[in-house]
Amino acid sequence: MEILSYFMLVSLAVVAVYGSDSVDLPRSSRLTLSQKKSTGFLHLDRRDGLASEGIKIDAGFWYADFTVGGASNLSLLIDTGSGDIVVNPGIYIPGKTSENLNITFENTYGTTSKDGTGSATIVGDLYSDKVIFGGLTATQIVGAANGTSPLQKSGIAGFSGQRFNQFPASSNATPFFQSLCDQKKVSECRFGLALSDDGTGIQILGELDTSLYTGDLVVAPIIENWVLLGDLVVGGEVQERDMLIELDSGTATIVGPIVTVSAIFNATGIQGVLRSTSEGDLLTGYFPCDKPPTVGFNFPPKTNASLAGKDSLSAISMRSSTFNIPLNAWAAVDNGNNNCTAVLSGQNYEAHPGLWVIGQPFFQGLYIDHNLENGTVGFAKLKRTSPGRSTTAPTASVPTPTGDAIIHKHSAWAMLVLAFSLVVVVTM
Repeated sequence: MEILSYFMLVSLAVVAVYGSDSVDLPRSSRLTLSQKKSTGFLHLDRRDGLASEGIKIDAGFWYADFTVGGASNLSLLIDTGSGDIVVNPGIYIPGKTSENLNITFENTYGTTSKDGTGSATIVGDLYSDKVIFGGLTATQIVGAANGTSPLQKSGIAGFSGQRFNQFPASSNATPFFQSLCDQKKVSECRFGLALSDDGTGIQILGELDTSLYTGDLVVAPIIENWVLLGDLVVGGEVQERDMLIELDSGTATIVGPIVTVSAIFNATGIQGVLRSTSEGDLLTGYFPCDKPPTVGFNFPPKTNASLAGKDSLSAISMRSSTFNIPLNAWAAVDNGNNNCTAVLSGQNYEAHPGLWVIGQPFFQGLYIDHNLENGTVGFAKLKRTSPGRSTTAPTASVPTPTGDAIIHKHSAWAMLVLAFSLVVVVTM
Protein backbone atom coordinates (compact mmCIF):
# COMPACT_ATOMS: atom_id res chain seq x y z
CA MET A 1 0.00 0.00 0.00
CA GLU A 2 1.22 3.48 -0.76
CA ILE A 3 1.37 6.38 1.64
CA LEU A 4 1.71 9.89 0.27
CA SER A 5 4.45 11.51 2.35
CA TYR A 6 6.81 14.47 2.13
CA PHE A 7 10.38 14.81 3.29
CA MET A 8 13.29 17.23 2.88
CA LEU A 9 16.73 16.02 1.87
CA VAL A 10 19.15 18.64 3.14
CA SER A 11 22.42 16.78 2.62
CA LEU A 12 23.81 14.22 0.23
CA ALA A 13 22.54 10.72 0.89
CA VAL A 14 25.83 9.27 -0.26
CA VAL A 15 27.25 10.22 3.13
CA ALA A 16 26.49 7.69 5.85
CA VAL A 17 24.21 8.80 8.66
CA TYR A 18 25.74 8.02 12.02
CA GLY A 19 24.07 7.96 15.45
CA SER A 20 25.72 10.48 17.72
CA ASP A 21 24.78 8.92 21.04
CA SER A 22 24.33 5.21 21.48
CA VAL A 23 21.65 4.12 23.93
CA ASP A 24 22.03 1.00 26.04
CA LEU A 25 18.61 -0.62 25.91
CA PRO A 26 17.60 -3.68 27.88
CA ARG A 27 16.00 -6.31 25.64
CA SER A 28 15.93 -8.14 22.37
CA SER A 29 13.35 -10.45 20.88
CA ARG A 30 13.93 -13.35 18.50
CA LEU A 31 10.91 -14.43 16.49
CA THR A 32 11.12 -17.83 14.81
CA LEU A 33 9.07 -18.21 11.65
CA SER A 34 8.02 -21.33 9.80
CA GLN A 35 6.21 -21.23 6.52
CA LYS A 36 3.54 -23.56 5.18
CA LYS A 37 2.66 -22.88 1.57
CA SER A 38 -0.73 -23.06 -0.07
CA THR A 39 -2.23 -21.10 -2.94
CA GLY A 40 -1.27 -17.49 -2.17
CA PHE A 41 -1.15 -18.19 1.55
CA LEU A 42 1.78 -18.81 3.88
CA HIS A 43 1.69 -19.72 7.57
CA LEU A 44 4.54 -18.65 9.84
CA ASP A 45 4.97 -19.38 13.53
CA ARG A 46 6.93 -16.88 15.57
CA ARG A 47 8.68 -17.71 18.85
CA ASP A 48 9.97 -15.17 21.34
CA GLY A 49 11.98 -16.89 24.04
CA LEU A 50 9.53 -19.32 25.57
CA ALA A 51 6.49 -17.60 24.09
CA SER A 52 5.05 -18.76 20.79
CA GLU A 53 2.99 -16.52 18.53
CA GLY A 54 1.66 -16.68 14.97
CA ILE A 55 2.75 -14.80 11.85
CA LYS A 56 1.19 -15.25 8.44
CA ILE A 57 1.99 -14.17 4.91
CA ASP A 58 -1.15 -13.92 2.85
CA ALA A 59 -0.89 -13.20 -0.90
CA GLY A 60 2.59 -11.75 -0.44
CA PHE A 61 1.85 -9.64 2.66
CA TRP A 62 3.40 -10.32 6.09
CA TYR A 63 1.15 -10.57 9.13
CA ALA A 64 2.03 -10.86 12.82
CA ASP A 65 0.11 -11.24 16.06
CA PHE A 66 -0.20 -8.07 18.14
CA THR A 67 -2.10 -7.02 21.22
CA VAL A 68 -3.49 -3.49 20.90
CA GLY A 69 -5.14 -2.16 24.04
CA GLY A 70 -7.65 -4.76 25.19
CA ALA A 71 -7.76 -6.58 21.83
CA SER A 72 -5.40 -9.55 21.52
CA ASN A 73 -4.42 -11.90 18.70
CA LEU A 74 -4.72 -9.14 16.11
CA SER A 75 -3.17 -10.08 12.78
CA LEU A 76 -1.47 -6.88 11.57
CA LEU A 77 0.48 -6.46 8.35
CA ILE A 78 4.17 -5.79 9.03
CA ASP A 79 5.08 -2.88 6.79
CA THR A 80 8.48 -1.23 6.45
CA GLY A 81 6.92 1.23 3.99
CA SER A 82 4.62 3.06 6.42
CA GLY A 83 4.79 4.34 9.98
CA ASP A 84 1.42 4.02 11.73
CA ILE A 85 -0.53 1.31 13.54
CA VAL A 86 -4.13 1.15 12.33
CA VAL A 87 -6.70 -1.48 13.27
CA ASN A 88 -9.76 -2.18 11.18
CA PRO A 89 -13.29 -1.02 12.05
CA GLY A 90 -14.91 -2.69 15.03
CA ILE A 91 -11.70 -4.30 16.29
CA TYR A 92 -10.16 -1.83 18.75
CA ILE A 93 -10.96 -2.41 22.42
CA PRO A 94 -9.63 0.23 24.84
CA GLY A 95 -7.12 -1.10 27.36
CA LYS A 96 -6.79 -0.08 31.00
CA THR A 97 -4.46 2.80 30.10
CA SER A 98 -6.34 3.88 26.96
CA GLU A 99 -6.72 7.60 26.30
CA ASN A 100 -8.97 9.01 23.60
CA LEU A 101 -6.96 11.82 21.98
CA ASN A 102 -10.07 13.32 20.33
CA ILE A 103 -8.09 13.54 17.09
CA THR A 104 -9.16 12.04 13.79
CA PHE A 105 -6.84 10.68 11.09
CA GLU A 106 -7.02 10.11 7.35
CA ASN A 107 -4.36 7.78 5.91
CA THR A 108 -3.93 7.07 2.21
CA TYR A 109 -2.39 3.72 1.26
CA GLY A 110 -1.33 2.31 -2.08
CA THR A 111 -0.09 -1.04 -3.45
CA THR A 112 -3.04 -2.60 -1.65
CA SER A 113 -3.22 -5.43 -4.20
CA LYS A 114 -0.86 -8.37 -4.52
CA ASP A 115 0.15 -7.17 -8.01
CA GLY A 116 1.54 -3.91 -6.56
CA THR A 117 -1.41 -1.72 -7.63
CA GLY A 118 -4.45 -0.34 -5.85
CA SER A 119 -4.98 2.43 -3.29
CA ALA A 120 -7.50 3.49 -0.68
CA THR A 121 -8.06 5.94 2.17
CA ILE A 122 -8.77 5.03 5.80
CA VAL A 123 -10.27 7.39 8.40
CA GLY A 124 -10.81 6.97 12.12
CA ASP A 125 -9.97 8.11 15.64
CA LEU A 126 -6.67 8.16 17.53
CA TYR A 127 -5.96 6.64 20.94
CA SER A 128 -2.95 6.25 23.18
CA ASP A 129 -2.70 2.66 24.41
CA LYS A 130 -0.40 -0.28 25.07
CA VAL A 131 0.82 -2.33 22.09
CA ILE A 132 2.49 -5.72 22.58
CA PHE A 133 4.52 -7.54 19.93
CA GLY A 134 6.92 -10.42 20.48
CA GLY A 135 6.73 -9.96 24.23
CA LEU A 136 7.76 -6.30 23.98
CA THR A 137 5.36 -3.58 25.14
CA ALA A 138 5.25 0.10 24.20
CA THR A 139 2.83 2.94 24.84
CA GLN A 140 1.73 3.84 21.32
CA ILE A 141 -0.59 6.10 19.33
CA VAL A 142 -2.95 3.80 17.43
CA GLY A 143 -5.66 4.46 14.88
CA ALA A 144 -9.08 2.85 15.21
CA ALA A 145 -10.61 2.90 11.73
CA ASN A 146 -14.27 3.47 11.12
CA GLY A 147 -16.38 3.13 7.98
CA THR A 148 -14.63 0.89 5.45
CA SER A 149 -11.02 -0.26 5.21
CA PRO A 150 -8.99 -1.88 2.39
CA LEU A 151 -6.71 -3.56 4.92
CA GLN A 152 -7.04 -7.30 5.21
CA LYS A 153 -7.23 -9.15 8.52
CA SER A 154 -6.92 -6.85 11.56
CA GLY A 155 -4.98 -3.91 10.12
CA ILE A 156 -1.41 -2.68 9.70
CA ALA A 157 1.72 -2.01 11.78
CA GLY A 158 4.18 0.42 10.21
CA PHE A 159 7.90 -0.14 10.83
CA SER A 160 9.18 2.76 8.75
CA GLY A 161 10.55 6.05 10.03
CA GLN A 162 9.03 9.14 11.57
CA ARG A 163 8.87 10.93 8.20
CA PHE A 164 6.34 8.43 6.92
CA ASN A 165 3.80 8.79 9.71
CA GLN A 166 0.47 10.06 8.43
CA PHE A 167 -1.23 10.69 11.76
CA PRO A 168 -1.67 14.42 12.51
CA ALA A 169 1.39 16.07 14.05
CA SER A 170 -0.71 17.10 17.04
CA SER A 171 -0.87 13.43 18.07
CA ASN A 172 2.93 13.25 18.55
CA ALA A 173 2.80 9.74 17.11
CA THR A 174 5.97 7.74 16.41
CA PRO A 175 6.33 4.42 14.57
CA PHE A 176 5.98 1.39 16.84
CA PHE A 177 9.59 0.25 16.69
CA GLN A 178 10.80 3.79 17.30
CA SER A 179 8.57 3.80 20.39
CA LEU A 180 10.25 0.60 21.59
CA CYS A 181 13.61 2.34 21.17
CA ASP A 182 12.55 5.60 22.81
CA GLN A 183 10.99 3.77 25.74
CA LYS A 184 14.15 1.67 26.19
CA LYS A 185 12.40 -1.63 25.54
CA VAL A 186 15.06 -3.05 23.18
CA SER A 187 18.80 -3.56 23.63
CA GLU A 188 19.68 -1.93 20.31
CA CYS A 189 17.56 0.27 18.05
CA ARG A 190 17.55 -2.18 15.15
CA PHE A 191 15.47 -5.05 13.82
CA GLY A 192 16.16 -7.79 11.31
CA LEU A 193 13.98 -9.58 8.77
CA ALA A 194 15.12 -13.02 7.63
CA LEU A 195 12.86 -14.95 5.26
CA SER A 196 14.43 -18.03 3.77
CA ASP A 197 13.48 -19.31 0.35
CA ASP A 198 12.93 -22.78 1.83
CA GLY A 199 9.84 -21.63 3.75
CA THR A 200 11.31 -20.74 7.16
CA GLY A 201 12.36 -17.45 8.64
CA ILE A 202 13.10 -15.39 11.74
CA GLN A 203 12.32 -11.84 12.78
CA ILE A 204 14.68 -10.25 15.30
CA LEU A 205 13.98 -7.17 17.42
CA GLY A 206 16.70 -5.30 19.27
CA GLU A 207 19.88 -7.00 18.04
CA LEU A 208 21.93 -8.23 15.08
CA ASP A 209 21.86 -12.03 15.00
CA THR A 210 25.10 -13.01 13.27
CA SER A 211 24.30 -16.71 13.64
CA LEU A 212 21.65 -16.47 10.92
CA TYR A 213 23.81 -15.41 7.96
CA THR A 214 27.08 -16.20 6.25
CA GLY A 215 29.90 -13.83 5.35
CA ASP A 216 30.06 -10.17 6.26
CA LEU A 217 27.05 -7.90 6.61
CA VAL A 218 27.05 -5.55 3.62
CA VAL A 219 26.12 -2.13 5.02
CA ALA A 220 24.61 0.78 3.06
CA PRO A 221 23.49 4.24 4.25
CA ILE A 222 19.84 5.24 4.10
CA ILE A 223 18.23 8.50 3.02
CA GLU A 224 15.15 7.82 5.13
CA ASN A 225 13.81 4.64 6.71
CA TRP A 226 13.99 2.56 4.51
CA VAL A 227 14.94 4.48 1.38
CA LEU A 228 18.46 4.20 -0.04
CA LEU A 229 20.49 4.25 -3.24
CA GLY A 230 21.50 1.16 -5.19
CA ASP A 231 22.79 0.07 -8.58
CA LEU A 232 20.80 -2.06 -11.05
CA VAL A 233 22.54 -5.24 -12.22
CA VAL A 234 21.29 -7.28 -15.20
CA GLY A 235 23.04 -10.48 -16.22
CA GLY A 236 25.94 -9.68 -13.89
CA GLU A 237 26.60 -6.21 -15.34
CA VAL A 238 25.74 -2.83 -13.81
CA GLN A 239 23.26 -1.02 -16.04
CA GLU A 240 22.19 1.94 -13.92
CA ARG A 241 23.75 3.61 -10.90
CA ASP A 242 22.46 5.45 -7.84
CA MET A 243 18.80 4.53 -8.23
CA LEU A 244 16.38 5.61 -5.54
CA ILE A 245 15.10 2.43 -3.85
CA GLU A 246 12.58 1.79 -1.13
CA LEU A 247 12.76 -1.52 0.75
CA ASP A 248 9.16 -2.38 1.49
CA SER A 249 8.10 -5.57 3.24
CA GLY A 250 4.48 -4.56 2.67
CA THR A 251 4.66 -4.78 -1.12
CA ALA A 252 4.17 -8.20 -2.69
CA THR A 253 6.09 -7.44 -5.90
CA ILE A 254 9.05 -5.43 -7.23
CA VAL A 255 8.19 -2.23 -9.11
CA GLY A 256 10.48 -0.05 -11.20
CA PRO A 257 10.18 2.77 -13.75
CA ILE A 258 8.47 1.65 -16.97
CA VAL A 259 11.34 2.65 -19.27
CA THR A 260 13.88 0.74 -17.17
CA VAL A 261 11.73 -2.35 -16.66
CA SER A 262 10.89 -2.39 -20.37
CA ALA A 263 14.61 -2.43 -21.16
CA ILE A 264 15.13 -5.29 -18.70
CA PHE A 265 12.31 -7.26 -20.31
CA ASN A 266 13.75 -6.69 -23.79
CA ALA A 267 17.23 -7.73 -22.70
CA THR A 268 16.11 -10.89 -20.90
CA GLY A 269 13.44 -12.15 -23.28
CA ILE A 270 10.43 -11.30 -21.13
CA GLN A 271 7.28 -10.34 -23.03
CA GLY A 272 5.98 -7.01 -21.75
CA VAL A 273 2.35 -5.94 -21.91
CA LEU A 274 1.50 -2.30 -21.18
CA ARG A 275 -2.01 -1.52 -19.99
CA SER A 276 -3.77 1.50 -18.54
CA THR A 277 -5.11 1.45 -14.99
CA SER A 278 -6.85 3.98 -12.77
CA GLU A 279 -3.41 4.85 -11.37
CA GLY A 280 -1.61 5.15 -14.70
CA ASP A 281 0.19 2.78 -17.01
CA LEU A 282 1.31 -0.62 -15.73
CA LEU A 283 3.87 -2.81 -17.50
CA THR A 284 3.46 -6.54 -16.82
CA GLY A 285 5.92 -9.21 -17.94
CA TYR A 286 5.45 -12.85 -18.99
CA PHE A 287 8.25 -15.41 -19.28
CA PRO A 288 8.85 -19.18 -19.52
CA CYS A 289 8.59 -20.42 -15.94
CA ASP A 290 11.69 -22.57 -16.34
CA LYS A 291 13.84 -19.65 -17.55
CA PRO A 292 13.81 -16.84 -14.97
CA PRO A 293 16.30 -14.02 -15.67
CA THR A 294 19.17 -12.84 -13.49
CA VAL A 295 18.46 -9.35 -12.20
CA GLY A 296 19.65 -7.80 -8.95
CA PHE A 297 20.87 -4.75 -7.10
CA ASN A 298 24.25 -3.54 -5.82
CA PHE A 299 24.46 -2.38 -2.19
CA PRO A 300 25.98 -0.08 -1.29
CA PRO A 301 26.15 1.58 -4.72
CA LYS A 302 29.65 2.25 -5.97
CA THR A 303 29.27 5.95 -5.07
CA ASN A 304 28.76 5.11 -1.37
CA ALA A 305 31.41 2.39 -1.39
CA SER A 306 34.00 4.72 -2.92
CA LEU A 307 33.38 7.39 -0.27
CA ALA A 308 33.50 4.80 2.51
CA GLY A 309 36.87 3.62 1.21
CA LYS A 310 38.29 7.07 1.96
CA ASP A 311 37.12 6.98 5.60
CA SER A 312 38.64 4.29 7.78
CA LEU A 313 36.02 4.93 10.46
CA SER A 314 33.04 4.56 8.15
CA ALA A 315 30.40 1.97 9.04
CA ILE A 316 29.53 1.68 5.34
CA SER A 317 30.94 -1.23 3.37
CA MET A 318 33.87 -0.29 1.16
CA ARG A 319 32.86 -2.71 -1.59
CA SER A 320 29.60 -3.24 -3.42
CA SER A 321 27.86 -6.63 -3.43
CA THR A 322 25.17 -7.80 -5.83
CA PHE A 323 22.02 -9.41 -4.46
CA ASN A 324 19.87 -10.97 -7.15
CA ILE A 325 16.12 -11.48 -7.10
CA PRO A 326 15.79 -15.19 -6.17
CA LEU A 327 15.22 -17.29 -9.27
CA ASN A 328 12.41 -19.17 -7.54
CA ALA A 329 10.67 -15.89 -6.64
CA TRP A 330 10.31 -14.62 -10.21
CA ALA A 331 6.91 -16.19 -10.84
CA ALA A 332 4.21 -13.99 -9.35
CA VAL A 333 1.58 -16.20 -11.01
CA ASP A 334 1.92 -19.55 -12.78
CA ASN A 335 -0.44 -19.30 -15.74
CA GLY A 336 0.13 -22.87 -16.91
CA ASN A 337 1.83 -24.19 -20.05
CA ASN A 338 5.21 -22.94 -18.77
CA ASN A 339 4.01 -19.33 -18.79
CA CYS A 340 4.50 -17.19 -15.68
CA THR A 341 3.71 -13.60 -14.77
CA ALA A 342 6.90 -11.84 -13.64
CA VAL A 343 7.21 -10.54 -10.09
CA LEU A 344 8.87 -7.45 -11.60
CA SER A 345 6.58 -4.83 -13.12
CA GLY A 346 6.87 -1.27 -14.39
CA GLN A 347 5.01 1.71 -12.99
CA ASN A 348 5.89 5.41 -12.88
CA TYR A 349 5.42 7.56 -9.78
CA GLU A 350 4.84 11.08 -11.07
CA ALA A 351 6.13 12.75 -7.92
CA HIS A 352 9.58 11.20 -8.26
CA PRO A 353 10.63 9.64 -11.57
CA GLY A 354 13.02 6.73 -11.20
CA LEU A 355 11.81 5.30 -7.86
CA TRP A 356 12.08 1.55 -7.31
CA VAL A 357 9.94 -0.23 -4.72
CA ILE A 358 11.52 -3.54 -3.74
CA GLY A 359 8.99 -5.76 -2.02
CA GLN A 360 9.24 -8.98 -0.06
CA PRO A 361 10.18 -11.35 -2.95
CA PHE A 362 13.65 -9.75 -2.89
CA PHE A 363 13.90 -10.39 0.87
CA GLN A 364 13.85 -14.16 0.40
CA GLY A 365 17.17 -15.77 1.26
CA LEU A 366 18.52 -12.60 2.86
CA TYR A 367 19.10 -11.29 6.35
CA ILE A 368 18.18 -7.59 6.18
CA ASP A 369 19.22 -5.53 9.19
CA HIS A 370 17.33 -2.26 9.73
CA ASN A 371 19.53 -0.11 11.97
CA LEU A 372 17.74 3.04 13.11
CA GLU A 373 20.54 4.14 15.42
CA ASN A 374 23.22 4.24 12.70
CA GLY A 375 20.92 5.06 9.79
CA THR A 376 21.95 2.01 7.77
CA VAL A 377 20.60 -1.15 6.17
CA GLY A 378 22.66 -4.34 6.17
CA PHE A 379 22.39 -7.29 3.76
CA ALA A 380 23.76 -10.81 4.04
CA LYS A 381 22.99 -14.23 2.64
CA LEU A 382 21.03 -16.44 5.03
CA LYS A 383 22.47 -19.76 6.04
CA ARG A 384 20.93 -22.90 4.56
CA THR A 385 19.23 -21.18 1.63
CA SER A 386 18.46 -23.03 -1.56
CA PRO A 387 20.15 -22.31 -4.94
CA GLY A 388 17.21 -20.06 -5.83
CA ARG A 389 19.11 -17.13 -4.31
CA SER A 390 22.38 -16.17 -5.93
CA THR A 391 24.68 -13.55 -4.47
CA THR A 392 27.95 -12.42 -5.98
CA ALA A 393 31.01 -11.82 -3.87
CA PRO A 394 31.89 -8.23 -3.02
CA THR A 395 33.96 -6.51 -5.67
CA ALA A 396 36.07 -3.40 -5.45
CA SER A 397 34.90 -2.26 -8.86
CA VAL A 398 31.82 -2.93 -10.95
CA PRO A 399 31.34 -2.76 -14.73
CA THR A 400 30.65 0.65 -16.20
CA PRO A 401 27.76 0.86 -18.70
CA THR A 402 28.77 1.89 -22.20
CA GLY A 403 26.80 3.73 -24.83
CA ASP A 404 25.32 0.37 -25.79
CA ALA A 405 24.07 -0.36 -22.27
CA ILE A 406 20.50 -1.57 -22.25
CA ILE A 407 19.36 1.17 -19.87
CA HIS A 408 20.00 4.90 -19.98
CA LYS A 409 21.14 6.13 -16.61
CA HIS A 410 19.12 8.67 -14.68
CA SER A 411 22.13 10.08 -12.84
CA ALA A 412 20.88 13.64 -13.07
CA TRP A 413 17.74 12.65 -11.21
CA ALA A 414 19.68 10.63 -8.67
CA MET A 415 21.81 13.62 -7.75
CA LEU A 416 18.90 16.06 -7.83
CA VAL A 417 16.94 13.97 -5.39
CA LEU A 418 19.80 14.14 -2.93
CA ALA A 419 19.76 17.91 -2.61
CA PHE A 420 16.21 19.14 -2.91
CA SER A 421 12.76 18.59 -1.47
CA LEU A 422 11.09 15.45 -2.68
CA VAL A 423 7.52 14.22 -2.61
CA VAL A 424 7.75 10.50 -2.04
CA VAL A 425 5.05 7.93 -2.50
CA VAL A 426 5.94 5.50 0.20
CA THR A 427 4.64 2.02 -0.43
CA MET A 428 3.75 -0.60 1.99
